[in-house]
Amino acid sequence: MDLSERKRKILQAIIDEYIGTAEPVGSRAISKKENLGLSSATIRNEMADLEEMGYLVQPHTSAGRIPSDAGYRFYVNSLMSNYKIGMEAVAQLQALLKTRVSQLEKIIKYAAAIASNLTEYTTVATAPSVNDSQIRKIDLVNISSHTVMLIVVTREVKSRAINTEIDEKNCEVLSRILNSKLAGKKSSDINFEMFEEIREETEKNTSLDSKALAEMIRFVYDIITEDSETEIYVNNAKSILHYPEYSNVDKAEKILSFLEDKENLRKIIETDNAEGIKAKIGKENDFEILQDCSLVSVNYSLRNGSGGRLAVIGPKRMNYSKVFASLDLISNEIDKILGYYMDGS
Repeated sequence: MDLSERKRKILQAIIDEYIGTAEPVGSRAISKKENLGLSSATIRNEMADLEEMGYLVQPHTSAGRIPSDAGYRFYVNSLMSNYKIGMEAVAQLQALLKTRVSQLEKIIKYAAAIASNLTEYTTVATAPSVNDSQIRKIDLVNISSHTVMLIVVTREVKSRAINTEIDEKNCEVLSRILNSKLAGKKSSDINFEMFEEIREETEKNTSLDSKALAEMIRFVYDIITEDSETEIYVNNAKSILHYPEYSNVDKAEKILSFLEDKENLRKIIETDNAEGIKAKIGKENDFEILQDCSLVSVNYSLRNGSGGRLAVIGPKRMNYSKVFASLDLISNEIDKILGYYMDGS
């Protein structure tokens, strides 16, 4: 429904005021806004119209108005101002880009923590499933007469010391066998026959004992198949308790219990894979317990097409412009970081 310019300005002023105070907003408070230049009587009439149109709610007969879910939706889609992130926060993110952190999960955890610090709300992030990654390379390094280091490179570098007697020449041979069979493979490509072929070639060409080989194969397989479900990282779940909307103890306990359950968070964050920043406001959320909340989320991506999602959860009166700006900045920086990461540069 189209709104007149005057109604748009009044609705924006009411929501901006309510975001800051969490108190119902009356016409007198809005009439003091210098940019409106409207009398209290005019504002009251317009507020009554906005309430009839479904954009405002009057919680008590004598109270001011608060935004409805539809009011927040119109605000997010059409009214909110651009928010500029401070240079310190930008520099903090870009410093991470320059360090090129070698572990994917550290990048995602760190970015989620920054999102929580910037917005002061709960953040939830998903990391790309390891199940989508390929084995890039396998190395064996002889580190003593009784120990070899097995190094497996996927999106991350993981290693394990294996107790076995194997010399440098046998390490080189076994490395070639493992890479010839497994390099470039995803978990869905790997089967029992492949491991049988590795075992047979290893027995023919090296002196490695079967127990050590079994341990190596198990380690490689665990890496490529572990965490088939997307990993979830949560920051600042208790921040929701700072807001007066959750001053009721029973309500606070229920929402906190929900936010501490990673399976719940996985369900709410994985249901929307749309591009760009998306907001679910109040009753737009599938879970009843989140219908007094808003969830704002954005995708980030790896260059192979896989990726994850970063989300902010807070009260419906969250500072949407700040949250949108923060997620836009962070998702762009994550994309840059992961671009370097995937290139290996």
